[in-house]
Amino acid sequence: MTSWRKACLVVLAVVGVAAAVGLVVVLLAADLNTAAAAASVVGAVVGVVATWVAVAALLRSSSTSATVQADGGSNAAGRDMRSPRARDTGVGSAPPPTPRPGVSASGGSNAAGQDMEDPTAHRGL
Repeated sequence: MTSWRKACLVVLAVVGVAAAVGLVVVLLAADLNTAAAAASVVGAVVGVVATWVAVAALLRSSSTSATVQADGGSNAAGRDMRSPRARDTGVGSAPPPTPRPGVSASGGSNAAGQDMEDPTAHRGL
């Protein structure tokens, strides 16, 4: 987790605790109707912020597309992979691909952008 994301989570936690304590103080200092009105306003604001965060996360995840590249008997996947089997098929007739950002595998290996279960890779013919 990046330091920026960690700082955002800490700020959100502190604001959430402060809001909860503030609502309890309003309940104790004023009457139940005032506390209910304050809670309604806080709930509406939290709902709007949560909607904004969800839309931003969806837009961000759909805009990032990883380059997936496999060569020489290899397996590569941008997401999860279950039981991949790779075997090095030796030197190919085509020139080796140029490395690009994303997920790439060569020489009989396995590469996944997320989880990989039970991988097997063999080097040699």
